[in-house]
Amino acid sequence: MIVRYQHPYAAFRQFDRAFANREFERLVRLGFGRTAVQSTLRADVYTEGEDLVVRAAVPGVSAEDVTVELEGRRLSITAEREAREAADGDRYLVRGLSSGSFSREFTLPAGTTAEQVSAEVADGILTVRVAAAVKPAPEAVRIAVKGAAPEIEAEAEAKAEDAETEHK
Repeated sequence: MIVRYQHPYAAFRQFDRAFANREFERLVRLGFGRTAVQSTLRADVYTEGEDLVVRAAVPGVSAEDVTVELEGRRLSITAEREAREAADGDRYLVRGLSSGSFSREFTLPAGTTAEQVSAEVADGILTVRVAAAVKPAPEAVRIAVKGAAPEIEAEAEAKAEDAETEHK
């Protein structure tokens, strides 16, 4: 009789390997359709003078496939990269470029209008500029503090006694 030992966590290890190989994403796509998996755009947000700048990576995406919308204070960026269809007889040896929908949202300062926002795609980078979005911080103004001359204790007591005698 042969006895085989199987580690109690062996099934979890197999699941981890499958997840690392993106098998999980493939299964989700098969079960729920291609658009079920949505990725987040990688972006930098910084200021240039009074402008707020958002730079997002959109490699392989044309300007026509990028949507930038401003709704209230919410700036939404969505990009769509189509999957390359393999021709008959072609097959992928490695598939590392993801396709589908990529999005990210940012909250802008109150009072931002669509006229302040501009967007441009160049070399796989989307640059969204919000003009005059950064208001300069108010400067601290020093207020002069007036001081009264210190009273001598004996003089303060005499004034207090005079005030009491006047009330009587």
